Amino acid sequence: MYILVVDDDLFANTLIHFVLSKEGFEVETTDNPRGAMQMIQKREPDLLIVDVMMPYLSGFEFAAKLREEEYDIPFIFMTAQDALESKLQGFQIGADDYICKPFIHQELVARVQAVMRRIKKYSKVGNQSIRCGQIELIPGDLKVVMPGHADITLTPTEMHVLRVLMASPGQVVNRDKLLAEVWNDNENNSNIVDVYVRRLRMKLEEDADRPQHITSVRGVGYKFLGK
Repeated sequence: MYILVVDDDLFANTLIHFVLSKEGFEVETTDNPRGAMQMIQKREPDLLIVDVMMPYLSGFEFAAKLREEEYDIPFIFMTAQDALESKLQGFQIGADDYICKPFIHQELVARVQAVMRRIKKYSKVGNQSIRCGQIELIPGDLKVVMPGHADITLTPTEMHVLRVLMASPGQVVNRDKLLAEVWNDNENNSNIVDVYVRRLRMKLEEDADRPQHITSVRGVGYKFLGK
């Protein structure tokens, strides 16, 4: 697995390169988003680790630019900004994880390995579709087909969240189950679940504030209705 690290801190780049290389990952580093973009155009990494606070272009802006150019590379934000608002912004942009500096080496490795497990899980999903009512999810194509809509494209994480919900139509899926199946995490804050459900509603619902397909069950979780 090939990992690209983008951080203007040379010491951090060197440290992360050393730690992850020891775990068998192929790692390259760069100190700016412009250089990272050039590297990505030549070879797309399996995972990006991106610092948030960088000159000229922040990690958030860099990630948004990648999405605009239709790259769908999994990425982890790494930053000293540990405020909840900053974390939520990162997840709303589409981050797979968010690591606060300073961090313990073992935590970095564990989080990278967790994201890599999800990547492998996505690659094994295949094209077998899931249909609930008039809504069809085609996991391998990261696509949702609905009557009266153009095909809806999902990110890998959005797809996996929707897949877990659609696997139990009409039943409540609690946040812990979603955290465990999508993020391999039983202790993480459930805010990330809410962020991704909100993103799915923005794509699937006529009115995201009055959802008809992904409904909330207060204090428990979410229910998918394929009406």
